[in-house]
Order: sequence, then C-alpha cells, then structure tokens
Amino acid sequence: MRMNRSESLSLVREHVKKEGNVKHMVGVGAVMHHLAERLGEDPELWEVVGILHDIDFEICKGADDHTLKAKEILEGRVDDGIIETIMAHNHEHTNIMVDTKIKKALIASDAVSGLIVACALVMPSKKLADVRPESLIKKFNSKDFAKGVSRERIMMCNELEVPLEDFLKIALEGMRSRSEELGL
Repeated sequence: MRMNRSESLSLVREHVKKEGNVKHMVGVGAVMHHLAERLGEDPELWEVVGILHDIDFEICKGADDHTLKAKEILEGRVDDGIIETIMAHNHEHTNIMVDTKIKKALIASDAVSGLIVACALVMPSKKLADVRPESLIKKFNSKDFAKGVSRERIMMCNELEVPLEDFLKIALEGMRSRSEELGL
C-alpha cells in the first residue's frame, strides 16, 4: 500500500496534537526527500517515511514502546517495509536491524533536523534562510550546542556514502524547501 504526502500528513494530524511535533516530522520528511533525490531513491516514499516516523510519539510512555504504537497505527495502511523502517529508527529498543539505505537515512535525518532547527533558532531572524552550511558544521562540532542532538546518528550519513558537509547542505536545503510550513 502506498500513501502520499498529503495522506501521511492527515494521518499524523489525527494522532499528533502538538504543532511542534508535527513540524519536526515535516522537517524530517523534507530532509528525507532531498536525500533520496541525491541517492537516486524514491523521494516521495522517503518523505512519507520521514513524516510518519514519530506518529506515536505523543502516546508512548518512552523509548521502550516508541514505534510499537506506530506499528499498530500504520498496519494495513502502509507496506510492512515502511513500518520496519520506522521501527528501525528506535532500533535500540525494537532490535530491528539498520540494514538499508532508507533506515540509515531516517536515523541521520531525524537527528540532523534537530541540529538545523537549533541553528535557526539562535539566528536573530530565527529563519532557515539565514543558516549557513558553515555554521552547521561549526555547531555540529560544538558539543555544548544542541546537546540532545546525537552527532553519532547524524554521522550515519557516512554509511550512505554522503560526506557530513554534503549531508548538512542537503538537509538544510530540504528544510528550507518547507520553511513556510515549518515556520522557520
């Protein structure tokens, strides 16, 4: 079964009430879309995976059951491969192997979106348009900046044969493409 961007957003809005969480999912979807284009993959599919990846975030008690509820919500609505990919971004708790490009991309995209938002929010304008790739690299290397962002997860871009600097540029371009929707 295939779901498009509009359908995935509608489903997310049924299950996610906090606008900040919805924006995070849209941002991850945008990064995934642009990364798929770079890798010669299916941008629409990858964007849908990014949008849906945290659909259960607000109803989970914590990391232990995160993505397990997503599986329940998504079963019968999307292919099992999409569900497995979403569950893999919480592989520490689901024991799903991170063995495909799309799984690695989701983990890296989820993390990098947080770094990019944090960079935008420290700009006077609070706009993605004012974030420079060089700033992202400096902030990535500053362990005191956005401490909750896993640099290790971002570095999974290397397993996709996308160097960090390129990945940060791709991710920033992706999020800028949805800047109005993200409010940044």
